Amino acid sequence: MKLTLVVLALMLAAFASGCSPAVSVRPLYTNADLKKPILDPRIEGEWISPNPDKTGTDEELWLKWKITPPTEPLGSYSTYSVELRPVKPEHDKGEAVTRYDARLVSIEDKLFFDATVNDYVEGQVKLNPGEPLGLAPTHVVGRIWVQQDFLRMALLNSEWVKDNSPASFQEYISLGDYDKVSIITAPTSELRTFLLRNSDNYEAMAYIYYLCRPGSECALRGFEEELRRRPADDEILKPAVAFFLTRGNYDRAVELQRRRIELDPKDVTLPVGLGETLLLKRDFAGARRQFALSESSSPKFAYSRESIVWSYFLEGAYADVLSATANYNNSSQSHDSASPILLRYYSMLRLGRRANAETFLNEQAAKFKGRLDEHALLLIAQGRVADPGISSSSPENEDARRTLFFSALGRISRGEPGWAKFHLENVVTKAPNDSFFALAAKIELERLPPPPKK
Repeated sequence: MKLTLVVLALMLAAFASGCSPAVSVRPLYTNADLKKPILDPRIEGEWISPNPDKTGTDEELWLKWKITPPTEPLGSYSTYSVELRPVKPEHDKGEAVTRYDARLVSIEDKLFFDATVNDYVEGQVKLNPGEPLGLAPTHVVGRIWVQQDFLRMALLNSEWVKDNSPASFQEYISLGDYDKVSIITAPTSELRTFLLRNSDNYEAMAYIYYLCRPGSECALRGFEEELRRRPADDEILKPAVAFFLTRGNYDRAVELQRRRIELDPKDVTLPVGLGETLLLKRDFAGARRQFALSESSSPKFAYSRESIVWSYFLEGAYADVLSATANYNNSSQSHDSASPILLRYYSMLRLGRRANAETFLNEQAAKFKGRLDEHALLLIAQGRVADPGISSSSPENEDARRTLFFSALGRISRGEPGWAKFHLENVVTKAPNDSFFALAAKIELERLPPPPKK
């Protein structure tokens, strides 16, 4: 059986961009459901959905929803009208608006939904079911949890359905750019049984959507809801850590990082992540303990050693920087960073050992083996290459922020606090809350002497 794919592509593009939820050719509801429709005023009105992969960016708010109650709420066969559109339409296209007819369906003690596309409009293009001839209607089915000002919806994972149902239950077909999707062809009774049986299976109901009222912290509420439901699932814990870091909630991120370590104590990379988070909290001693733990578990982990050096420098413990880099060499082929050299160099300068510092820098620069950008940092510190200056006044990534940070340290060492302040403020400006070099720049700004009084 080959179904016309146009309506499927439209539905997936509008409803589940980037996902492949299973859909059904038959409804989830029965004739009895049609005669006694379920209504819940809490789902009505305007909603927003976040994109969890875009938290902390201008694209965090993803979808806008408008759910309108039936025109005849007490009548048989009545449906909700659901209007769905992107928060930020693509500039080269008209706004894409999809309208659904949706019904709530109760099976035993759980609430589900069934939605079919009513029409789809994008710019000058408009399609309705049955236009063009042969366009196949499909049902988007899933589970819904209704709370005050908060909805959680879960859709079936197409690949899971393929692997966990008989061939007679569904057909797995290609949708081109939308990968592959399971088209459930089973009768309504089998569909209801299947959905009910797997409604609490997170692998089966893999596509989760949250709807919140406009102006609310929807992504935050969504992550906290998932953490409540799946407190020991690293597929939730890992992105939740990243989310709370982007929000600047370092205490919550630390708590979740510690939970990840408890759940998987053999993963030597996890203490590094905890150490990085503790640095953002300015808990330098605590961060060093985590980096040392990782290094002891994997002695070749050069990144941990460098992170310990950074922790001393940020703390202002310059003598400890010298101790930590006493036997430094960049022989690790997987980690050829110039940062330990520069941190030792600037620490020596701040300890009043300029002659030794210049000798050290020249020797290390002459024998350094590494990438071109790492060489450039050493050449800038030597004064052999001009620093980025105003051309890098708006760094967009951590590499650019690091370059500008070290340029600021060079300005400080040459007695140019005004230029250093300019560089450091540019590192901080627009940097995300999880930026390590924004933290380093803030600390250096705090160390700068106040401008002379006029």
